[in-house]
Amino acid sequence: MKFRSRLILGYAALAIAASVLFGFFYNYYLDQRYQTNIYNNAKFTSSQVLNTLEGDLQKMDQATLSLLSNLDVLQAIRDLSVKMADPQKNELDIIDEKALIRNTIYTAYNLDNFYRVVVYNRYGYIAASSYMQDRLVDTSVKVFEIPWLASVQGTKGKNVLIAPHADDWAASETKRRVYSRVKEIQGNNLGFIEVQQTEEHLEELLTFPNETVQGIVLDEKGKVFWASDNLETKDYEQYFQLEDSVFDKTNETNGIRELISVDTGKKTGLRLITVQNWSDATATVSNGMESALLIGSIFFIFSLGFIIFMANFLTRPLQELRENMEKTQLSNLNDKIEIKSSDADIQALTKAYQFLLERLSTSIEKEKKLSILQLQAQFDTLQAQINPHFIYNVLNVISSRGIQNDDEVICEICGQLASMLRYSTNTKNRYATIREEMEYTREYFYLIKARYEDKVQLNVKMDPSIQNEIVPKTALQQIAENCINHGFHNSASTMCVTINGYSKEGNWYIEVSDNGQGFGEEALRELNNKMAIAKRRLFQEKSNIELEIGGMGLINTYVRLLLIYSDSLIFELKDTSDGAMVVFGAKIQTEGIEEDV
Repeated sequence: MKFRSRLILGYAALAIAASVLFGFFYNYYLDQRYQTNIYNNAKFTSSQVLNTLEGDLQKMDQATLSLLSNLDVLQAIRDLSVKMADPQKNELDIIDEKALIRNTIYTAYNLDNFYRVVVYNRYGYIAASSYMQDRLVDTSVKVFEIPWLASVQGTKGKNVLIAPHADDWAASETKRRVYSRVKEIQGNNLGFIEVQQTEEHLEELLTFPNETVQGIVLDEKGKVFWASDNLETKDYEQYFQLEDSVFDKTNETNGIRELISVDTGKKTGLRLITVQNWSDATATVSNGMESALLIGSIFFIFSLGFIIFMANFLTRPLQELRENMEKTQLSNLNDKIEIKSSDADIQALTKAYQFLLERLSTSIEKEKKLSILQLQAQFDTLQAQINPHFIYNVLNVISSRGIQNDDEVICEICGQLASMLRYSTNTKNRYATIREEMEYTREYFYLIKARYEDKVQLNVKMDPSIQNEIVPKTALQQIAENCINHGFHNSASTMCVTINGYSKEGNWYIEVSDNGQGFGEEALRELNNKMAIAKRRLFQEKSNIELEIGGMGLINTYVRLLLIYSDSLIFELKDTSDGAMVVFGAKIQTEGIEEDV
């Protein structure tokens, strides 16, 4: 007899026996599952609607973040606030800042899926993303007369949700109702960014699949953000303090049994409370009970025997595959998975999962490389920036020399400054030899001595054997500059910086020390902690490192060296009897560094 025939006969024999027990157990099973299904349906509906709302709010938050990530716009906002605070400034003084902010907002958000994006400050400046006739902005609005603005002030840059209200900015007499995400720009009275959506849009987001379901949305403080029409919110605000749950309860006001679901948004903290008459909630489940009973009976009779007979045989390779999947971690993505099964589908599934792991491993490596490249781009940006105070002081020296002495020193200073600028702002080459770095550092000290005269002294002792080793551009000068900026506060003595380069046991070392006030224990602990965090994020967590744009401090220099030498990097900060010392180095290399690392 063929296998197919034997399988059918065995399956039929077991199905006859199973049919006798099915009727008894099925009713018991339905009673247990009945209420669970009702609760699950309510929970699923609530979660889906709340996730949709949170997704929309995230898009609004992203619009704010995108605008503040534009460094030119952020600087324009800062400059505008400073200039408008000065009564001596006129409109011509602030025209460039206003134009940049207005044009950026209009270009970036005019076509986006928002009703309006507005930037405004306490001095009366208002810029909006749309100039459509129905969205014209009344620029005469007094910002601090807006009733809800007090709830945004002092929130330290947190995105604040404003419930539906009449559009405060509308120039037309008919004001549409909108809801907003408002962020106070961190700084000294820099202003606010507001992203608006219409109340109609909110109603679409909060449309429930079943029209018999009503809801109320409460903010983090328990205040009503939105509620369905004709819903007595006071009957349900009491559930704000409850944990996420689904339950049925008789309404004390009208005596109707209701199904209530309480759900909290994981990203915004909003609470959605859905309400449905118990009779409406059970109707959906009850209507399908007879069909479920019929289909379940047929399926059970014709499937029970087959499931019992084939379960072990079919599930064994799947169980093995599942166990391998559960053991999968980032550290073993490349391990080969072997499943003992002759089933072609199981083999294909195993190969597909193995291929997925290989693709995931490759993707992680690409992501890591992309993260490093992204970080390097930040360094390039930092490298191209020049300390304005330094330039200001040098130019003062040049002007004083030229006016008072009419000597040739001014030519030398100009030459040195031009050389430094060409070297530091050239991002084509990210790395330089120690020899080039020393030349750049000497030029820097030449200019510093022009300012401080004999109060600055540079001592250099450099082993010629290490001068071809590679370091990030301007790294040595930045460490030396740190000595001058932080080591000699209120000091009238000579500022002495010593650079000592040498090799030892196959490594090269550079010591940069000063005779200043030193780091101090607290500063050393903070700096070492920041370096440990930066290293962990870069190599273990494989996440981006936020760098201080406009600063090239010790932490940034440390990360730049990490990108080159990784775990072989030697970097130590310490206090000496004379002041502070920075020691860095690595294994001596002969082949250099590739520029695209």
